[in-house]
Amino acid sequence: MMPAGALDQERAEPGAPWAGSQVLLFFSLFFLIQFLAAQIALSPADGVEGEPPAVAENSNPDSSTLDSSTAESSSLNPTDSVPDESSLEPVVPVLTPEQARPLFLTLAMGNLVLILLILFYARLWQRHRPEAPSLLLGRNGTVFGCLKYGVLACLAWIPVHLSIAVLWGGLLQALGHEMVPQQAVSLFLNALQNDQSLLKFLIMLNVVALAPWVEELLFRGLLFRWLLGYRSVLASAILSGVFFGVIHDALTSIVPIAFLGVALAWLYHRTGSLLTSIVFHTVFNAIMVILMFGTKMIEIAE
Repeated sequence: MMPAGALDQERAEPGAPWAGSQVLLFFSLFFLIQFLAAQIALSPADGVEGEPPAVAENSNPDSSTLDSSTAESSSLNPTDSVPDESSLEPVVPVLTPEQARPLFLTLAMGNLVLILLILFYARLWQRHRPEAPSLLLGRNGTVFGCLKYGVLACLAWIPVHLSIAVLWGGLLQALGHEMVPQQAVSLFLNALQNDQSLLKFLIMLNVVALAPWVEELLFRGLLFRWLLGYRSVLASAILSGVFFGVIHDALTSIVPIAFLGVALAWLYHRTGSLLTSIVFHTVFNAIMVILMFGTKMIEIAE
């Protein structure tokens, strides 16, 4: 029988280094960045005399519809359900390439500033509590150890994620839902097809380099660790994971990404090192990008 208080002993110091107000502040900044990026992308100057582009009957990304609610989704990365062969065809994205470029450029700059702000605040907090473990490395972690365990954990998770994605996709199809990927995925596939080098670079910069840092700092470093002060490890992992899935902009991605969020929270709790989760997330996103590259190259070759 589990002794009383056993779960409490596994919890982080309540709220450390975050109080609820700080969690709210940094998440508010996160969503503000998404909103500002969407407003810049959806500026009337991008259209003809302020009118949005019309919907084309083909998959030409230069004639897409606009939908601000989708453009404002917070985490534009390819951690989506892996689509079947038919869904890998470019889907008409909400944004045109001319709108997507300033969107991803603004997201890159805003998220970089947010990452630096969170790390700066955590550094200030630790200066006053030198006995506290490092946010990135934990108490006894090393950079090499974080790299090793992050990569190994990601490779072990990939088949699990693919299985969840296939099961969830099959359920959605059985219920009559169309398998529509995230907008970032649609934009990236169209950029690959039309050889839009700058857009491809901006998407990969956000997805592979910046999204893992900002999302791990927010969802595991802040939200999960804050929840640990008030809930059990399992409850905190599930709550943070569900929120992580919900903020993505496609029904096909919610459940697989929620499970991914739970796995990342568990990894962070077990290792005590946020850098391990960041490495996991970076490798995962890179693999998803490589899969899209490979699939598109095969289609072009055929």
